[in-house]
Amino acid sequence: MNRLTMFVVTALAATFFCSPGSKALAQQPSPSSVTLLCKTSLGGSGFAFVTLSNLTTATIPKGQTLFAMKGNEAIKFEAAEAIPDNGSATYRTSATAFQEAGDCTGWY
Repeated sequence: MNRLTMFVVTALAATFFCSPGSKALAQQPSPSSVTLLCKTSLGGSGFAFVTLSNLTTATIPKGQTLFAMKGNEAIKFEAAEAIPDNGSATYRTSATAFQEAGDCTGWY
């Protein structure tokens, strides 16, 4: 490998493995996944709540991996219970990007 190629590969690997939420980013589902309504609200000292709403006509099964993204930070959750159509689930996070109330992107 030439020096430039080696530098680019090393820089990309460092960016990916050292960035917040990289574990969730590495495990994101394909773009054909299902979008969920995602909102954040302030929870208290150092944490926030992420509410993921199921707007589909199908139940999201217990144990399904759910993802939320705000800014450049992605996090994942596991559905503790089945989420029926038009239902929602709220999760607690201390992820920095989610410490402001507002919209986020959610999917599974």
